[in-house]
Amino acid sequence: MEREEIVARARMVGQQRNYVEREIERMMLSMMDLNNSLTTIQSMKDETGLVPIGGGAFIRARLDPDNVLVPIGAGYITEFGVEAAKAEIDKRIKMTEKAVQSLRSELKKMDDEFMKLEQLYSKHGHAGHSHSEEEGGGS
Repeated sequence: MEREEIVARARMVGQQRNYVEREIERMMLSMMDLNNSLTTIQSMKDETGLVPIGGGAFIRARLDPDNVLVPIGAGYITEFGVEAAKAEIDKRIKMTEKAVQSLRSELKKMDDEFMKLEQLYSKHGHAGHSHSEEEGGGS
């Protein structure tokens, strides 16, 4: 592999690595939200609470601790009983954890490839360097 190819490949791996790191960060934030939801569901009582209505404004509302509205995708929400909601959120947490583990595994592969590319670049550089020393020394 030529030096230019090594540099181009290393640049591409670096860009992919940055994307994967951002995706892991996004998933970790999602997991924090899911864990917060789970904690809130577990500590809900039949009382009033503040509900955000946008623009930093809130209204006081009576909480229904027996039912939880959970997003199911594409802008749709479905109502779950407390135990079913806990199970659904817990399932999502586990799925997100698996996805993060998978992405971290990909990150490790990218790091390994990047190290190999660095070694190739270094060897290519030394081979080219020693070759020019031989040319200079033979004059």
